[in-house]
Amino acid sequence: MTPALSRGDHFMMEGFTYLVRKPHRGDIIVFRADDIPSLPGDTIYIKRVAGEPGERLRISEGKLYVNDSPIPLRNAAGEIHYVFLPGSQYLASSTDSVTVPDGHYFVLGDNSSNSSDSRFWGFVPAKNIMGRASVCYWPPERIGGVR
Repeated sequence: MTPALSRGDHFMMEGFTYLVRKPHRGDIIVFRADDIPSLPGDTIYIKRVAGEPGERLRISEGKLYVNDSPIPLRNAAGEIHYVFLPGSQYLASSTDSVTVPDGHYFVLGDNSSNSSDSRFWGFVPAKNIMGRASVCYWPPERIGGVR
């Protein structure tokens, strides 16, 4: 998830937001891997929401398309450029598209060329979402909101 979060960062997760609204595209969510095939169930992941229930997604020329409209996702380094990775099951080429099932989300890592994300293991059940990454508090030079 670099640059939003880097190895060694300590951050706070909050779950109050999702008591009043559902996760939105661009949110950095924290979720359990339970019921996601090919992931160990006792693992916690952090990824950015790219697709919400009912949306059709595709990647072309490094851009994410949602329902055939380009939707830029950004982090501290600017617009995220997405690449195709060998071995991915979803969005493996510019001709692939996927529709997010009800009650699920499609998540992508910010470091697209080196990210294990929904392209490999599929959709995140909404019930697995614990909250969102909100504030980095360590190391001191990275203190601030997680974006």
